[in-house]
Amino acid sequence: MGSQVLQILRQGVWASLTGGWFFDPHQSTFSNCFHLYVWIFLLIFPFLLYMVLPPSLMVAGVYCLVVAVIFATIKTVNYRLHAMFDQGEIVEKRNSTMGEQEEEAAQGDNSLPRDPGVEMTVFRKVSSTPPVRCSSQHSVFGFNQVSELLPRMEDSGPLRAPEDTGQRECTSNVRRAQAIRRRHNAGSNPTPPASVMGSPPSSLQETQRGRAASHSRALTLPSALHFASSLLLTRAGPNVHEASNFDDTSEGAVHYFYDESGVRRSYTFGLAGGGYENPVVGQPGEQAANGAWDRHSHSSSFHSADVPEAPGGLNLLQPRPVVLQGMQVRRVPLEIPEEQTLMEEAPPRAQHSYKYWFLPGRWTSVRYERLALLALLDRTRGIMENIFGVGLSSLVAFLGYLLLLKGFFTDIWVFQFCLVIASCQYSLLKSVQPDAASPMHGHNWVIAYSRPVYFCICCLLIWLLDALGTAQPFPPVSLYGLTLFSASFFFCARDVATVFTLCFPFVFLLGLLPQVNTCLMYLLEQIDMHGFGGTAATSPLTAVFSLTRSLLAAALLYGFCLGAIKTPWPEQHVPVLFSVFCGLLVALSYHLSRQSSDPTVLWSLVRSKLFPELEERSLETARAEPPDPLPEKMRQSVREVLHSDLVMCMVIAVLTFAISASTVFIALKSVLGFVLYALAGAVGFFTHYLLPQLRKQLPWFCLSQPVLKPLEYSQYEVRGAAQVMWFEKLYAGLQCVEKYLIYPAVVLNALTVDAHTVVSHPDKFCLYCRALLMTVAGLKLLRSAFCCPPQQYLTLAFTVLLFHFDYPRLSQGFLLDYFLMSLLCSKLWDLLYKLRFVLTYIAPWQITWGSAFHAFAQPFAVPHSAMLFLQALLSGLFSTPLNPLLGSAVFIMSYARPLKFWERDYNTKRVDHSNTRLVTQLDRNPGADDNNLNSIFYEHLTRSLQHTLCGDLVLGRWGNYGPGDCFVLASDYLNALVHLIEVGNGLVTFQLRGLEFRGTYCQQREVEAITEGVEEDEGCCCCEPGHLPRVLSFNAAFGQRWLAWEVTASKYVLEGYSISDNNAASMLQVFDLRKILITYYVKSIIYYVSRSPKLETWLNHEGITAALRPVRALGYADSDPTFSLSVDEDYDLRLSGLSLPSFCAVHLEWIQYCASRRSQPVDQDWNSPLVTLCFGLCVLGRRALGTAAHSMSASLEPFLYGLHALFKGDFRITSPRDEWVFADMDLLHRVVAPGVRMALKLHQDHFTSPDEYEEPAALYDAIAANEERLVISHEGDPAWRSAILSNTPSLLALRHVMDDASDEYKIIMLNRRHLSFRVIKVNRECVRGLWAGQQQELVFLRNRNPERGSIQNAKQALRNMINSSCDQPLGYPIYVSPLTTSLAGSHPQLRALWGGPVSLGAIARWLLRSWERLHKGCGAGCNSGGNVDDSDCGGGGGLTSLGSNPPLAHPTPENTAGSSEPLPPGPSWGPRPSLGGSGDGRPPPLLQWPPPRLPGPPPASPAPTEGPRPSRPSGPGLLSSEGPSGKWSLGGRKGLGGSDGEPSSGSPKGGTPKSQAPLDLSLSPDVSSEASPARTTQDIPCLDSSAPDSGTPTGAPGDWPVPVEERESPAAQPLLEHQY
Repeated sequence: MGSQVLQILRQGVWASLTGGWFFDPHQSTFSNCFHLYVWIFLLIFPFLLYMVLPPSLMVAGVYCLVVAVIFATIKTVNYRLHAMFDQGEIVEKRNSTMGEQEEEAAQGDNSLPRDPGVEMTVFRKVSSTPPVRCSSQHSVFGFNQVSELLPRMEDSGPLRAPEDTGQRECTSNVRRAQAIRRRHNAGSNPTPPASVMGSPPSSLQETQRGRAASHSRALTLPSALHFASSLLLTRAGPNVHEASNFDDTSEGAVHYFYDESGVRRSYTFGLAGGGYENPVVGQPGEQAANGAWDRHSHSSSFHSADVPEAPGGLNLLQPRPVVLQGMQVRRVPLEIPEEQTLMEEAPPRAQHSYKYWFLPGRWTSVRYERLALLALLDRTRGIMENIFGVGLSSLVAFLGYLLLLKGFFTDIWVFQFCLVIASCQYSLLKSVQPDAASPMHGHNWVIAYSRPVYFCICCLLIWLLDALGTAQPFPPVSLYGLTLFSASFFFCARDVATVFTLCFPFVFLLGLLPQVNTCLMYLLEQIDMHGFGGTAATSPLTAVFSLTRSLLAAALLYGFCLGAIKTPWPEQHVPVLFSVFCGLLVALSYHLSRQSSDPTVLWSLVRSKLFPELEERSLETARAEPPDPLPEKMRQSVREVLHSDLVMCMVIAVLTFAISASTVFIALKSVLGFVLYALAGAVGFFTHYLLPQLRKQLPWFCLSQPVLKPLEYSQYEVRGAAQVMWFEKLYAGLQCVEKYLIYPAVVLNALTVDAHTVVSHPDKFCLYCRALLMTVAGLKLLRSAFCCPPQQYLTLAFTVLLFHFDYPRLSQGFLLDYFLMSLLCSKLWDLLYKLRFVLTYIAPWQITWGSAFHAFAQPFAVPHSAMLFLQALLSGLFSTPLNPLLGSAVFIMSYARPLKFWERDYNTKRVDHSNTRLVTQLDRNPGADDNNLNSIFYEHLTRSLQHTLCGDLVLGRWGNYGPGDCFVLASDYLNALVHLIEVGNGLVTFQLRGLEFRGTYCQQREVEAITEGVEEDEGCCCCEPGHLPRVLSFNAAFGQRWLAWEVTASKYVLEGYSISDNNAASMLQVFDLRKILITYYVKSIIYYVSRSPKLETWLNHEGITAALRPVRALGYADSDPTFSLSVDEDYDLRLSGLSLPSFCAVHLEWIQYCASRRSQPVDQDWNSPLVTLCFGLCVLGRRALGTAAHSMSASLEPFLYGLHALFKGDFRITSPRDEWVFADMDLLHRVVAPGVRMALKLHQDHFTSPDEYEEPAALYDAIAANEERLVISHEGDPAWRSAILSNTPSLLALRHVMDDASDEYKIIMLNRRHLSFRVIKVNRECVRGLWAGQQQELVFLRNRNPERGSIQNAKQALRNMINSSCDQPLGYPIYVSPLTTSLAGSHPQLRALWGGPVSLGAIARWLLRSWERLHKGCGAGCNSGGNVDDSDCGGGGGLTSLGSNPPLAHPTPENTAGSSEPLPPGPSWGPRPSLGGSGDGRPPPLLQWPPPRLPGPPPASPAPTEGPRPSRPSGPGLLSSEGPSGKWSLGGRKGLGGSDGEPSSGSPKGGTPKSQAPLDLSLSPDVSSEASPARTTQDIPCLDSSAPDSGTPTGAPGDWPVPVEERESPAAQPLLEHQY
């Protein structure tokens, strides 16, 4: 703990104060000295220049030049060194134990190659265990080194040999020595041969006599031999003898070695393995040898060329002693076991030097490491970055010294300012990593430029404000009692900027300024949102795009506004130019509010139109992957919005122009304003306060049940889509009235009144400034009203109360007052949310201490309260998070962030077979953990929310919402946090973060808190008196008010997948159950063989026929040990294997039935090729299962392992008898692989109805039905993900669950259905604060404790769930979705309610059909006996025909699939009846209408259905020029709903119910006759063909309706075909 605190103080606190310099004890002295001297130079140099030299620009220029030269030199050397490491040449150099440098091998000279010599190796201890004693086992290591030397000397002959001979002998000797070392290290030959080792001396006396001769040749012998000869000392005593070899541990055996202090010692073995050691007494010969040893102590090797020739040479074949070279052994007690006495040999380390080319053709060797260079200086990534760094450092020097020359700093503040300059410049060389504002672990290259960039901005701001204060170019302006643009105003702002600059070290220590790109995105987003009414940005690029779009719109409107107010206005008249300005303002505001800030989809549309070749190229690239329908749906939705805006903007502009030109706002100026204010306040209060409160789970935290309940509230299990209730329609309708009528009228009234006032008093106002304010304020207020109406009524109410009643003298016109109050209210809302979070978090009666630090910090939070509220005010002003320090009750302000919050785009990448190597799939199965496999359900939940979220928000199912709000969706196993980022008019951009299914203990406690009810609580303080019916008790009401979250909906219905898992071990425990699985396996293989279109090819294949011919022989049986009577039903006990007769006795009937279902007949006899092929494949499949189970199928675990291996496609053909299958791999892919998967499904169905599949017909139909409607795949297969995202009704998989304490197999079954969620709205400032606290704690404070106190459960704030949802590695969500945009047009119920968007094509079709109906009605009315109702759909035409149908059964994504796609085959899609009249004059037969409904409650107002009418006489033909409907009527067609006046959509004849008749310019589709051209587009005013139609709830236009539950996703068909 202490070392971690010291590291934080050194690398965090001190480095933040100095700009990056700190003393690092883990780095070299050179690195620390370089850092210190550079930092001192950057600090002292400007200070001395300012104090010594006279102030002048020349000195500033010299200072900048010196800094530029120094930085350019350092950056260039750093860049060149990294380039050298990346691409340079390496010069290897080997060092000895003692570390003496040898001569470079590649210095460009042409000297002869030298003998590499023998290395002296250092021996190091394995670990820090107690000292070990020497034994013969250690001697092996010493011999390994000496044995390298001896063979070379024995075989080399004279020391001076020819060059080629020496080189060849050197190579052979080194190889021999290495081979000996490998054998000894491996333990294969513990005793080296005598020819290599040499015979030991016969006695110690001979050794002593030889010492003198050895000493006389001390200068000619290599250092290794000096060392060896000097160690041979005698020792008197009985049985004492020199060790014969390294393994000699006999009594009296003497070994010599060096101890850890460098003292030579001898060890003598005694009885029973004991022994003693003594220091060796020095001899004169030894001292000489020691001197020679010391002289050679730093030599890594010796060379034969360095040894002078001796007369007669040196006899190296004489007996040599056994020595321990370089061994360091400590004296320890003898009872330590020998397992701890092993010494490990350190391999010889080769030092590398690099060629540094400082001139062309000239280089020098540099011995340095990349890690040391990275510790010395930050790496720059390119030449342009180096140039930018040098220029930025020079700019810092120039601007800083310029401020010093201006005299802004005096006394000690000069030194403080020089410290700031030094910190900014030093960060360009070695920045603070990690910084307090860094959003990521590791090196962040962007943060290095934060200090100098902010310093330059502040210096420029100080200089500019001082210049403005001195020159005063603007006249003072008084606004709301404040004098702006005066000299004192500029000087005050300059002083604030000066003080802020001096506080840079503390500002960056606390992390109050974000990195540069985050600050840019934040500023652009704030300007666009609060200045122009824009939506949130999702990236810096989108922020630039959104602000540029707003500026262009404001520039266009500014010209019209300025021209309108510069011309005089007639009395009681509005100029045409001003009316044009108003029309353009409302139309542009409407259009901009409906556009997302992300132009990606819009650019893809433009690219597809202007650059189709690029689109085709991208499509070709994407064809290799499974098709994703989402991008095309998004493009279609955006295209639909653009086409709708083209019409609506023109309509809005014309209507606004007409209303503005009517002078209604001038004529009713005194009354109309208050009427509009009162109407807006009343509608807003009822819509955004009263209705949401009545729909909450706990209204006003007093009632225990919602007053306005949805239809699903009382259902235990939801079975269908949520029904649209009357209060939802009322909420949506009031929102439309509020957005499109009331607030535009309020803004137009304010614009007209203010413009009239400005024109009436042109001398009182600056026209140019007033035109700018009117344009910006009008644009902002209209866009805000269109995008987020829930907060507008309060803003309007406060504006009226403050400036009309409280301080009317401060009013600057209602428009400007409204604009200012909108800014103020947004900041006040943020402050309110922050105070709620703080008070809830630190409430003493519910605070949870997650660690000891929390208990320690709690008392310090009391005196911190005043500073806390000051920080809350500042954080509310700048929209920064207020985060608890380490999760405690002490709060600090973090840096400003955009609404998106996270700087980087982190998205979960699922691990499956498409992004892993094949070998890892087969061996380790990397994506087998539960979190990776379960993340697909959150991905599907994101897709479902993309279709329904915006519509559900419009219908009020999530309560009030705004940009930045956070919600938690809680279900049985799904717990996700939904973060709303961008909220527009008809669009919402959100991000979903899915938590673990089986979370931690803290997560489970918080999940229980948000899912459990409080209705049963009867407490009141300390007693339990109970409560009134449907009213909360006192304790429950009090507790709910002190939470940072609230339940807004308890029954929110959303489409998803129900997950059921069965333990495969329990289903296959008994042999009989395994036999059933094998039987279904065999039958499934036979089924797929008979259904294969390549059956004829296989039967006629010569290779397959020849390989299977032996199985027909009499007495043939496959006796593989994997086959057993216990699991194989067709096992031949007589032949002990699988034989063809036994196979036919069991499965011949099934084979014949499957063959009879083929369209082409095939031979079905017992010895036919079909039966033989089926037998061969069934034997192969079962053998593959046994092989995968490692031939241990009798045991359950190996059987399950093999079954799982085959399920995921791991077929390993190991028997030569099965190699015939390689003739066509489709035999494995299309027959055996789907067979094992289908067998698992049939085996699972066997438990529900054991006797269901006894009949071949039932089994065949069941397999065919599963093949069409069920996807059976391994979860790692990309087809599994594609099937889920395509809304396949059912899926099945076999999952191998490997947890810490369990290893089991589960059968996973997924069924698409409607799920019920609880929607919990969380205080958004609570989420932002906890996220910011986690980032600071883990990144800057480096707290890596997995059980840290900040993630412990706190039910009042959901601390664990929120912190778990952070981006990894800060949190641990199993899925983080990309930023996803949901459009209101994709919600089927909302489209049915509003009728969909209007386009030019839809209007044209509506006019055409209106003319058709009018013509038919006239024809029917003129005809005697005609009935207008009969000829016009039962009176259901006109503008209300779209709403005549009940809403769709479910707003599912597949209901919005493209209508041009073919419908999948299914039992409900029978032959369609002819739509035209038949030859016998009878009308076409009628299908059942309305279609069968899903199980569940009936709709609120069901419409009766009339039966078919009597048939009419036959007409003259299909296309008739005359008829009962006129000369243009079609035969057999009498109305839009069907034949002969059939009421459309199940509505009663004579009209459409008023509750389902919205006003819209769209019609139901007509059912054309056979001669009519086929319609390929929707008949409603919508360009998206995927939208549901009024006459066809699902499917394409003109298709006959089918039950929704029978409908399969067309996108799932290719997956099914691919699988089977």
